Amino acid sequence: MDLSMANLIDSTRIEKILLAKKVGQFLSGDQADVERRTVENVARVLAQDISSQVRRVLAYELRQCSKLSRDLAKKIATDIEQVSGPFLQATQVFSGQALEKLIPELEDPVRAWIARRDDLPENVIYALASVGRENSVTALLRNDCLELPESACLTVIDRFSNNQRLMDHMGARTDLPLSVAEQIVEKVSDHFRHILVEHYCLDGDVAEELASSSGYEVMWQQIKVATTAQVHAFVTDLKINRRLTHLTVVEMASRGGMKFLESALALQTGHTVDKIKDIMTLRDGPAFVCLMKKAEVPDQLAPKYLGLIKAYNKKKR
Repeated sequence: MDLSMANLIDSTRIEKILLAKKVGQFLSGDQADVERRTVENVARVLAQDISSQVRRVLAYELRQCSKLSRDLAKKIATDIEQVSGPFLQATQVFSGQALEKLIPELEDPVRAWIARRDDLPENVIYALASVGRENSVTALLRNDCLELPESACLTVIDRFSNNQRLMDHMGARTDLPLSVAEQIVEKVSDHFRHILVEHYCLDGDVAEELASSSGYEVMWQQIKVATTAQVHAFVTDLKINRRLTHLTVVEMASRGGMKFLESALALQTGHTVDKIKDIMTLRDGPAFVCLMKKAEVPDQLAPKYLGLIKAYNKKKR
């Protein structure tokens, strides 16, 4: 290839890049439908250009576009990572259902761009957890802007329980459902085991036991049909043996063991059970706050206590 031909090719590519930028900016604005259709046809041609630079510029400009033809959006979304990644991390043209269906078709590095978004619906999170590989699942677990649903976390555990790197990423999160925290405490490294124990108020000596998926179930089977006196004796025994944690209290209460919660709060504060029941009516908000402080309920678990008590009060009505 002579120098003049090379210059011509470079010049043509630069012109296409400038055109791609203008086309993307035009379509990102509020334009008449007739004009949009004409310019979208130009965009379709550019989206198939041999130069990845041209396609990358077009996709980058179109990431802010609120309306885009399905075929053009799909073409960009399934391009190479450098083209599709930034587009998929920002675009709003796909519904949650469309994005969920798209995920299995993508390469894993491209899925990772989606996993970094801060607006993913639950079905998309679950899809990433179900079909993603280590790259995208890592991005998902490290995304602190999302609250991961229990179903997605458990799916990751089922698929990657032997992958300590991923289990550590999960263990570093501070918003895990209690059922998830208890399952991964044995699967993480010592450093993240310590973080889990501290954050979720696990007794370090019994953390491994509580991490067993059957640990709480065994406890629940013992108390679910017990009398009030028997439950109180059971809770007292746990406290004496330093096995009564706020995590345990919340878990038992979430299964329906409000007698367990009442007894635990009584033992932790020195109040009578009747006093605890009175405060749990929530007629006196400051009294409830004082109760949480006196029982030394961690800040991250106090809302869970409140939610359980509110649900219990509503059920009694």
